[in-house]
Amino acid sequence: MADRTRRFMMIGGAAAALAAVTGVSLIAGGKPGFEQRFMTVDEMKSTGGLIVDIRTPPEWAETGVIDEAVLLTFTDPDRFLAQVGPALADGRDLILVCRSGNRTRAAAQALEGRIPNRIVSVDGGMKRVIAGGYRTVAPG
Repeated sequence: MADRTRRFMMIGGAAAALAAVTGVSLIAGGKPGFEQRFMTVDEMKSTGGLIVDIRTPPEWAETGVIDEAVLLTFTDPDRFLAQVGPALADGRDLILVCRSGNRTRAAAQALEGRIPNRIVSVDGGMKRVIAGGYRTVAPG
């Protein structure tokens, strides 16, 4: 029991330090970590999560984007968290989308444990979203 309490305090302290640096607040009851699964755009939006398209500007222009998604190319975790951390302060999920799901899986792994929010890597990415019938919008 003492080891468990000590581990909880260490994790909580590390998360609090991250919150102070990134501006992300801690919300009790959240599910930290990440999962990779397919979600339709309606499912993404119904979670209230922050949808972030981590592809590059040429990719956004080529296929279009999800309406209301944040467009932010993922280059490194620190830069990424500096940009999206304030929008995640309410504890919502972070939903990552790329072309096929490979980059979002790598990004989710890099972010795992750095934020208290649940991270979802959309399996199949925009290729699968578009194949499912979603009509993208022009990046803007």
